[in-house]
Amino acid sequence: MAAEFLSSVGTSYQIDRLISEAKGEIVFLSPVFKMHESIILRFNQADQRNVRTTLLYGNERNQIRGQKWFKELKNLRILYHDKLNSCIYRNEKELIVTSMGLTDLSSSVHTNMGVLITKLRDRKAFEDGIYEQELLIEDAEEVFSGTNYQKSEESSDPDEIIAEMPYLTYFGIEDRSLVNGKVKAPSGKLYFPEMELYNDGTIKYQGFKKTRQRHGEWIFYSYEGFVNEVVIYENGSYVHKIYCDYENPAKAISKYYLLFGIGNSIKKLYDRNISELYFDSRIEDFTGFEKTKLYYHTERFLKKRSVFDQPETFQDMVDQVYAALYE
Repeated sequence: MAAEFLSSVGTSYQIDRLISEAKGEIVFLSPVFKMHESIILRFNQADQRNVRTTLLYGNERNQIRGQKWFKELKNLRILYHDKLNSCIYRNEKELIVTSMGLTDLSSSVHTNMGVLITKLRDRKAFEDGIYEQELLIEDAEEVFSGTNYQKSEESSDPDEIIAEMPYLTYFGIEDRSLVNGKVKAPSGKLYFPEMELYNDGTIKYQGFKKTRQRHGEWIFYSYEGFVNEVVIYENGSYVHKIYCDYENPAKAISKYYLLFGIGNSIKKLYDRNISELYFDSRIEDFTGFEKTKLYYHTERFLKKRSVFDQPETFQDMVDQVYAALYE
């Protein structure tokens, strides 16, 4: 089944359900920051479930003035972007593109329509929607951040970034020495590392810039820690996008991307530095004797059982994940 067209009543119902059924994340983009009372109730309930919620609004920045309903929400972040002119709502599984704002959930006021896109059935459209949301969020101004949504302090020091960034050899960079704040590659070219983290320290994305422009492969991770997509740039220009579709793989994912995701899970679960983690690294060197926590986390994300048969190295673990996905 493909995307589902929604009437006014259907759109209102699906927006309400999208918030109610969210397990880990809600991202709502709407030009107008005025909420129907039922939406405020749902956001309060989501906050009590510790669902990370991001609200981005546009038009006038001061339209938030005088509103107090959000100030006690601990897992909420509010952003402002003056170029926003669309309504896009999503949780971790579904996304709605619609003309319906969050103040108008009554079909008797305006005639609104929308389209429901699901991660399971419309993977590419779903990921494209997330990508466009993230571009706006990345460039937006923060207006409010709840106590549980405080982002980890982001480092702009290349030395500190390099100390945490994994798998530099994959990017063609063997020499980690810095020259004027840039990494010198074997080719002699200089690249500036960039990495952003989620609030729990998990890597959100990583890549390199050349002459202040994104260049080469930029790896974007899901909040669970796994590689979500890889975007390829050439001197700042978009070239290609690779989707890591774990549920409905159209083609095999690179074993490097599986390793990146597992490594990021190590960072998330055990708070370990993974800059030296590689295929031949022993799992216990990073997990200690608590390897089962990593196995369970990976199997839960992949929605598969009995994937692992006592792997010793990360190469073994990647091979077993690969076999469960594609063989």
